[in-house]
Amino acid sequence: MVCRTENMDPSATDICPVAAGSTIKVLWGESGKGTRAISPSHWGPCLAYMSPMEANGKGNVWFKIAEEGYDESAKKWCTQKLNDNKGYMDVTIPADLKPGNYLLRTELISLHEADREFGADPSAGAQYYQNCIQLKVTGTGTAVPTGFAIPGIYKKDGPGILFDLLDTKAKYVFPGPPLYKSGSGSSTGATPPTKICTKRQTRKKRSRNAAKKRRDEM
Repeated sequence: MVCRTENMDPSATDICPVAAGSTIKVLWGESGKGTRAISPSHWGPCLAYMSPMEANGKGNVWFKIAEEGYDESAKKWCTQKLNDNKGYMDVTIPADLKPGNYLLRTELISLHEADREFGADPSAGAQYYQNCIQLKVTGTGTAVPTGFAIPGIYKKDGPGILFDLLDTKAKYVFPGPPLYKSGSGSSTGATPPTKICTKRQTRKKRSRNAAKKRRDEM
């Protein structure tokens, strides 16, 4: 659940320059599956968080900038649409965000086993896939959004984590903190072009012990 920021080799780490208010594309890909982002059985939401780089991802520093769940018009979950879009996920950087170096943490949550709370059955519960990117945000914004700690934003029995996909009457509630909405002031002028910053590979399967460890670290 945590972005790795310690003991990194700066020469091996890319920093993506991006203007506040612009949209970037994060490219997800399931290993060995061509342009597929994630297994077709893994339905669920897509989310994105940011935090100042100097915080190293620690403490109450993460703020949510994007969330997409079930699209009623398309009759599809965000992960399904991500596969349709050949793995490309669009994320818009808040227009009023203060310039500086940030971590961008995009996340897919698969709900195909989320009808049962993780516990005695290690195969039950929501599954989490994260991707962390370093950004250098430019602009003239001044906003410093309220942050929250990761781990700590999700509970295994909380809204959006314990959810039955087969219950057609259930309304999905996004997990985690409230979505940060940019103020009316723009720091960019004309909207810059969309930029591709990274590629993330998901794995079709992972061990039960790995799944337990990642859920315990929420």
